[in-house]
This record gives sequence, structure tokens and C-alpha cells, in this order.
Amino acid sequence: MKNITEAQYDQLCDACDALLQNNASSIERNANVFLHVIREHPIFLNAYRPLFYKNTISFFIHLVKLLLWNIIIGGYKLFHSIYRYYFLGDKLIKDERVFEDVFISHFLNDSFINHEKDFYFFDLPQRIAEKKQSSLQLYINFTGQSTDKIQAKWKDRRTVSKALPRYLSLGLELKMRSLMLREAIKLIKVNTSSSFDKRIKFQAAIASLSSASHTNYRLAFLVQHYIKNNSAKRIFTTYEGHPWERLIFAMARDINPSIICIGYQHAIVFRKQHAIRRKLAENFEPNYILCSGEHGKQQFEAINYLPSKRLLCFGSNRTIESNQEQLAVEAKKRKVFLMLSEGDLIECLSLAKFVVQLAKENPNAHFIIRFHPITRVESVLKALPELNHPSKNIELSSLSFEEDLERSHFAIYRGSTTIIKAIQYGLIPLYYERSNEISIDPLYEIQKEKINLKSIEDFKLLNEIPKQELINRQYRLIEYVARFFSPLNYDEALKINKT
Repeated sequence: MKNITEAQYDQLCDACDALLQNNASSIERNANVFLHVIREHPIFLNAYRPLFYKNTISFFIHLVKLLLWNIIIGGYKLFHSIYRYYFLGDKLIKDERVFEDVFISHFLNDSFINHEKDFYFFDLPQRIAEKKQSSLQLYINFTGQSTDKIQAKWKDRRTVSKALPRYLSLGLELKMRSLMLREAIKLIKVNTSSSFDKRIKFQAAIASLSSASHTNYRLAFLVQHYIKNNSAKRIFTTYEGHPWERLIFAMARDINPSIICIGYQHAIVFRKQHAIRRKLAENFEPNYILCSGEHGKQQFEAINYLPSKRLLCFGSNRTIESNQEQLAVEAKKRKVFLMLSEGDLIECLSLAKFVVQLAKENPNAHFIIRFHPITRVESVLKALPELNHPSKNIELSSLSFEEDLERSHFAIYRGSTTIIKAIQYGLIPLYYERSNEISIDPLYEIQKEKINLKSIEDFKLLNEIPKQELINRQYRLIEYVARFFSPLNYDEALKINKT
């Protein structure tokens, strides 16, 4: 399968941005998931590959399939919304209390129900509450748990916490779909100057009817409901470049034009990350960006995204104490390799196959395969039978992430940002670089200090590097990654509440 090149990626970003700018103030246009190119990772680029590598007939068939799929899924979602809203009672509930600050976060898996502190904003909602200002935490529910069950568990939380319902009422669901259908027609009517731009607009038009675009719109409407009923002064969201983040800002301002919108850049900013860097119409933009570390802040400063005083280094709970750093590289025997995969099945399989090959060629080394929490392990085992009965030097980890870090010396990775923590624990990073692809390496700025593996043969390079050189590299890497995640600094975020 051909990968999108860097030149094609740049062309794609420009074309999608042009369509957004064509109707810059439109909620429906900005809800379109296809027009927001998140970043260069293959996971995000899969939907765009047909634009470049299908001939005219194949591309037309591709569009027809997409349209039929969106109709089928859209119909299912509509009936599901009726069931959840009217039969399970999973619906918007009015709350007349006044909340000055609203936080939008994520309920990612069932274990989150027991968390006292937010996974992303950590203790910030409580810190604001201590300042005699009330906070409301709204959670996007990615689990199968019912809203009622979640609410019952959270009734004694220090700050008011609510899981957003999955759907709107039938009337609002139909209205949203009709607006997005009208938007699809508008996109088709846009004048285009090239065959590529024409492909973009047709696939974007069909994407207007997708459940992902509907979800963007729906989330913003749900949050708008709470803004309308609770007179909020500030709204906080995570900030990665997803369409719903910008829609929440714009629809909140429809209710209260003076509301302060804050985005929290909690993850790493990658080299070609696009949607988080490019500006939209003013109504869709944040007033402040909370940065997870100096690296992210410098990325935004470099493009003059916001005035420097509106880029605040809030920090992250991903930092570790200095006394936790284990310079594994100084171990006398350096033979334990930890695989750090992403959740996507295709990415996980690619990396796992490479590690299995390494294990066959290096029987004296020990390889720990660690799966991402959202990976369907049974699918990996089915696609890679060797892991059902692995060789003696391959281990499928059942330990905690920290335990795996403490017993490893090297980390084999691709796009996973867990490599940052691995380096903090003293592991040497080994990036698996596949041919003919845009690099998705989080450590793209510091290539000289690490090792790229393009093939099994490159693994031999490790034996050619003197031990002291590896140690020196690792000290420099630890110093470098400290810029990604700074310790949490609540005072920085609390400055906003004085505005």
C-alpha cells in the first residue's frame, strides 16, 4: 500500500484549508471531519489515500461506497438515538446552578469512573473551586456505560461532574442531519480549479453526512446547552486540532460573546501536525492555550499563534520525580527491549512483526511486547500466530507500564508518545522507520542522539556504539525530553480566572 508523501500531505492541507476558508464562519463547514487534517500519522491519513492513488473510476466507486456506508451508519445511529434518549433516558438534564468554569474532558475507559481527579486537567477544577468559583466537568463518554451509572458514582465528587449523553432528541438529531445535508450540497457547488480539488470537495461533501461529522456538531451543541443554562464565564477543552474543540468555542460564543475559551495542549506537538497550528475564523479560536511544557509553547510562539502572554505553561501530570529516573543504560547487561505500540491495530501489527523478526535474529536478547490499553489483543494474535506460542525470548507483558520500564534497557517505538516516559526512565529509544513514509517520530528534533531502525540489519548498529557514548547520549536525551512535559503549575492557569 502506497503512503502519502510529504509533498502530497502539504497539498492536502492547503486544499482542505481552502474549503474551510471558503465558508469560514459556518458551523456546518467547520464540523466536517474530513477538512481538518490532524497530523501526518498513517492512522489519520488513511481516509485521504484514495485522493492520490485511485483512478477516476475507482475513486467514483470509492465515493459511492462511502455514501452508502454513511447512509447505513447514519440510519443505525438515528434509531440508536431514539432508543437511548427515549427508552434509556440518556438525555440532557437541566441544571440551574451557576458554574463559572466549564471543563470538557474525556471518559476513555471504565476505570475512569473511579478517578477522583481528571485524567487531563488533574486538580485544576478543584483548585478553581477553592478560589470560591464553581466548576463543572463535562465528559465525552467513549465507553458503553450508561450516563445514569456514571452519575451515580460521581455524585460525591468535589466538583460537579457529568457525562454527556450520546445523542440529542429526535427533533434535534433530524435538524442537525438536515443542516449537514444542506452543507454537503453547498460543498458540491464550490468552484474548483483542479481535478484534485474536485476530489477533495466531493469526498468532503460525503463526509458531511458521516457519523464523525455529526458527532462534532452534537458535542458542541451539548456543551452549548450547559453554557446557555449556567452562565459560564470560561470554558476549557483539551486541544489537539479536532473539529469539535473549535465548534465548542464558536457555539459557546453564540450564547456569550465574552466567554473566555481555553485549549489545553496536553500532548506532544508533532513535526507536521497541522490542524492544531492553522488558524480558523476568529470565533473558532481559543483566547488562551495552556501548554504541557516549554516545547509546545515554543511551537506556538514560532508561528505567532497567540500573543506570548496568552500561551501559558501549565505543565502536565506526565512528569516523573528525578529520583525515579533509572539510568537503565548503565546496566552491565543491556539486553531487554520493550515494544511501545500505539492502539491502532495496523500500526501495532507492523511494529509487532518487526519485533518478532528481531527476536528470531537475536536469541540472546529479551523482547517485551507491550500492547496499548485499547488494542484488541485477540486480533493481533490472530494476525500474528507466532505470538500465540512465542519463543523463549519474547514475552507478552501483563505488568504495569512502570514495572516494564524498570526492567528494560531499550524501547522500540514508532509514533507512541510513551517514548518520553521511557527516556525519563533511562531507556534508549529505537525508532522503527518504514520506507516511503513521512516520519511520525515524536523525537524528530534530536535525531543524532537516537537510533533509527530501517531493517533487521540496522539492529547490529547497537554493538558498534561504545557504552560510554550510549550513556552520554542518554543524559542528553533525558535533558531534551524534560522540555515536553513540565511539572503542573496551577498558578499559570489560575491567571486566566483573574481576567
